[in-house]
Amino acid sequence: MEQLTFRRLLRTAIACGASDLHLQAGAAPLVRIDGRLHAVACQALSAEQLHACAGEVLDDISAGILATEGSCDLAYVLDGAERFRVNVFMTMGVPVLAIRRVSDRIPSFEEMHLPESLADIASVQRGLVLVAGMTSSGKSTTIAAMLGHINRNYARRIITIEDPIEFVHRSDRSLVAQIEVGRDTRSYEDAIRHVLRQDPNVIMVGEMRDLASIRVALRAADTGHLVFATVHATNAQQTVERIIAMFDPQQHNLLLTQLALNVEAVIAMRLAYAREGGRLPVCEIMRGTGTVRKLILENRVTAIPQALINRDNGMQSFDQHLDDLFKTRKITADEAIRLATNPEALTMAMRGFTTSDMSRGLVR
Repeated sequence: MEQLTFRRLLRTAIACGASDLHLQAGAAPLVRIDGRLHAVACQALSAEQLHACAGEVLDDISAGILATEGSCDLAYVLDGAERFRVNVFMTMGVPVLAIRRVSDRIPSFEEMHLPESLADIASVQRGLVLVAGMTSSGKSTTIAAMLGHINRNYARRIITIEDPIEFVHRSDRSLVAQIEVGRDTRSYEDAIRHVLRQDPNVIMVGEMRDLASIRVALRAADTGHLVFATVHATNAQQTVERIIAMFDPQQHNLLLTQLALNVEAVIAMRLAYAREGGRLPVCEIMRGTGTVRKLILENRVTAIPQALINRDNGMQSFDQHLDDLFKTRKITADEAIRLATNPEALTMAMRGFTTSDMSRGLVR
């Protein structure tokens, strides 16, 4: 594939409002629009074209990573303006490109239709904030919005460690430094190990991928920093369970104490199809209230969902947020039920029955 054609495909993805572009030999390019895949009207790509495509985005560093690990992540900038996150991996000896468009502008909470309580979470000065969800659930964009809020409103030192850098934060009231693995630091582990010596107030460590990153994030929160990270988990309870499961059982008592003392919030994300088109974030929010800290300290994590529904300090379950979106006519009933944790209970709530009604047996 010639350079012009590769760039034209990127421009096509931009023009049709796609979030992702997929290039693979033997198939036509695919774009993802509002979560659904659509084929681009052109011929199937050849192996030679995919090698040429990969050559357009790979530099010596990323090419070396691809050769040794079979996959690499990098950032690509089109025409000096449009940014993309690119994952290149190999299948049957041929490169495949999964390309995600990254907005050049940091979104606000209002633009993303995020709950107001996220601004309160972003305003705290210390603690651990985890944003959870599956792939393409809005985790990176949500953290970008929270960092952007801090940058615009507070004088803080913000340091991010990313692989690769997605949203570019330009210093406003805060001073922002963004470290890209493979380009600015040898490894994720090296960057995390050194970050506490760089006088940060706010640290974004990307994904909590191993014991080393979890330990450093907890230590940073414990020493007075505000730490953001992402976790691949479906809800607040599972997020806490996954962190605990990564540690040896003999270390659980110390871990539970650290986690209980330092967790500020867990924000779990899903995306719903909006009634008027596009998608809206659906958030389950857990705050580090006295009740939640006690549940974590006593390892009664399965009781976390019940603690959320009281809505203290802006907490809410997925189903409560879905009910809110349905009742404000932002999503349909079918979409709410599709994403519900407990479809039967949500159906009752949408019909006007409360949790207390159901517990007293008023619903038949």
